[in-house]
Amino acid sequence: MGGSIWNSRRWGHVLPALAALLAAALLLAACGAGGGTGSGTPSGSPAGGAAGGSGGGDGGGGAAAGDCSQRPGLAGVPPLPQEVTVKIAEDGAPSGAGFYIATEKGYFRDLCIKPEFVTFESSAYMLPALAADQVQVAGGVLSVGLWNAIQSGLDLRLIATKGENVPGRSYFNLTVAAGKAAEIKDYADLKGKRIAITAEASLDEQFVDLALRHAGLTRDDVEYVIIKSFGDMNAALANGAVDVAMHIEPLITQAEEQGILKRFGDAARDYAPGFQIAEVLASPKFVADKELSQRFMLAYVKALRDYNDAFVKRDEAKMAEIIPIMTKYTALKDPELWKKVYVPGLNPDGRLNVESLQAQLDWYRERGYFTGQIDLNKVVDQSLVEYAVQVLGPYDGGQ
Repeated sequence: MGGSIWNSRRWGHVLPALAALLAAALLLAACGAGGGTGSGTPSGSPAGGAAGGSGGGDGGGGAAAGDCSQRPGLAGVPPLPQEVTVKIAEDGAPSGAGFYIATEKGYFRDLCIKPEFVTFESSAYMLPALAADQVQVAGGVLSVGLWNAIQSGLDLRLIATKGENVPGRSYFNLTVAAGKAAEIKDYADLKGKRIAITAEASLDEQFVDLALRHAGLTRDDVEYVIIKSFGDMNAALANGAVDVAMHIEPLITQAEEQGILKRFGDAARDYAPGFQIAEVLASPKFVADKELSQRFMLAYVKALRDYNDAFVKRDEAKMAEIIPIMTKYTALKDPELWKKVYVPGLNPDGRLNVESLQAQLDWYRERGYFTGQIDLNKVVDQSLVEYAVQVLGPYDGGQ
C-alpha cells in the first residue's frame, strides 16, 4: 500500500534498517534538513501517474509560489493565498484513490495545493523522512513496523483512513484452492490445512488468527506457510503447495476467473468487521499548519466520497469518471477488471477505526511481536477529518 498490500509487502517486517536511521532522522527533524540522497531519496510518481497539480512550488510543506486569487476554493472554503506544494509518499496503490482523485478532479488545485507524489525504496527511509517533514503525507499499512518506529521515537500522526474491507466485498480475504473447495466449505474445515501468509507479524497472520478464533480453532490446528509475495500465492494454490491463502485483490479476481481458487467467506462480515488495514500518515508540522492541512483533508475526503459513489454505490456514471483515474495511477490498467474486483474500502468520512488500532496493538503484544506502549490519543489525530465532515456535511450512503 505506500502503503498498500495491492502493491508490495514492504511493511511486514519493515524496520531492519530503521534503528540505524532513527538518530539521523531525529537530527533532521530538529534541524529542518532537506532531502537526502541514495536509497532514501524520494523520487518519481506512482505507477505512471502524474506528479499532480499545477503552478509553481519549491517543495516542502511550507513552500509556496504562485498567486491563487482566481482559484475557486472548495465547498465554500477559500483557497490558500499562494500555492503550496505537499509531498505525498505513495506508490500507486489503489487505496491511494483519495490522493489521485483529489488531484485529477482539481480539488487540491482549487484550494491552491500542489500535490507532488514521491516514492521510497522502503518504509525504513520513508518514515524518518515523514517525521522530519521532508514529505508531509504518506500512505501506510498498519504493521508492527510502524508501531516499533513510533515507539523508537519517530514523531508521526495517523490522520485518516486509507483502507478497510467492505462487508460482502472484502478485498483482503481468505481464498481456497479450487481443488480443495469441495472439502473446505466452513471455517471449521480449516483444521489441518496449510494456510499461506506473506510473513509473521503481518496483517495476513492476524487475519488468519481471527478466522481461526471465529471457527473455534487455534494456530496449532493449522500449518502456516510463508510465501513472501502475494504474486506467488496463485501458483502455490494451483500447484498444491498450500490449501488456503490469505490473499488480495486484484489477484483474487484474476485467479478466480482462471479457475485457480475460490473466495472463502468474507473477512469484514465474518471475523474482522471494521478492521483498519491502512492509514494516512502525516508529519506533526503539517498537521499543525491548519490552514494547509485542513484544506488538504477537505479535498481528500471529498475525493473519498467520489470513490464510494463509484465503487460502493456502483454509480455507473461515477465509475466511468473514476476508473480512468485509477488506471492512470495504479498498476491495474484494465478498466473492465476495475468493475469486477473488490476494491479497498475507504470510509467516506475519512475516519480511522481507533478501536481496531488498539485491538491490533493488543494482538502484537499477545504474540510477542511488540513489547512497547503507545498512547493512541497522542498518535491518532482525527481533527482534520472532523473538519472536512463538518464542511461537507454527512455522506449520503444510500444506493
